[in-house]
Amino acid sequence: MLPTQQPVIEVSNLWYRVNGLPVLADLNFAVYPGEIFGIMGMSGAGKTTILRLLMGLVKPDEGHIVVEGKSIVGLSETQLNKVRADMGMCFQYAALFDSMTVAENVAFGLRRYHDLSESEIERRITEHLEIVGMKGTENKMPSELSGGMKKRIGIARALIIQPKIMLYDEPTAGLDPIMSSVIDDLIIRLRDEFEMTSVVVTHEVDELLSISDRIMMLYKGRIIACEAPAALQQSQNPYVQQFVHGSAAGPIDV
Repeated sequence: MLPTQQPVIEVSNLWYRVNGLPVLADLNFAVYPGEIFGIMGMSGAGKTTILRLLMGLVKPDEGHIVVEGKSIVGLSETQLNKVRADMGMCFQYAALFDSMTVAENVAFGLRRYHDLSESEIERRITEHLEIVGMKGTENKMPSELSGGMKKRIGIARALIIQPKIMLYDEPTAGLDPIMSSVIDDLIIRLRDEFEMTSVVVTHEVDELLSISDRIMMLYKGRIIACEAPAALQQSQNPYVQQFVHGSAAGPIDV
């Protein structure tokens, strides 16, 4: 997590437009090995779009995205899949397949990216369900799971391909405070035990302040701050102060 290290993710001069209007404007940031990098901002600020760009699901209009030393802009889908094999994505609503069991959901990416025996796949399913505290749920269907359980299954599915980078889109959205703490603790544990680099997008300011090594704030598609949590809380930027403290009064349009 030191600037002297080679970034795992590096974004430079990035622009992304929809119908000619900028959603993201001239972004420049880097994420370092083993870092939990938070991204916060108002709805529509472009937070989730950044994750989609990092995965190569959409392409920027201008600029560069480098993942593990490899520029991904302009790669073919086959080339992108090789990069994605090192990246796990935890979607906002877990995005489990309703017609598949927990075990089948967890193994989905593993079967896609790796040629393994069934016994090895089963071993890894059991191992990764245990990591997220969901051992014994292999034969359950998503309809039998609570929101928090689905989130953890989604993390297990992303984790099982043994990614170096995990991307989280609103990982605690819709969860009660206790289950939110469980998910936050899991994100930290994955960093500590597996040296995993994480990018976490959320509206939950307190969550980011408690788990992140650095936090980037977007406002109207631009970066207005990128600091360690303590520095961000002390920021003199009125936009940052209003958002961090959840105040109705301030320069942010509401």
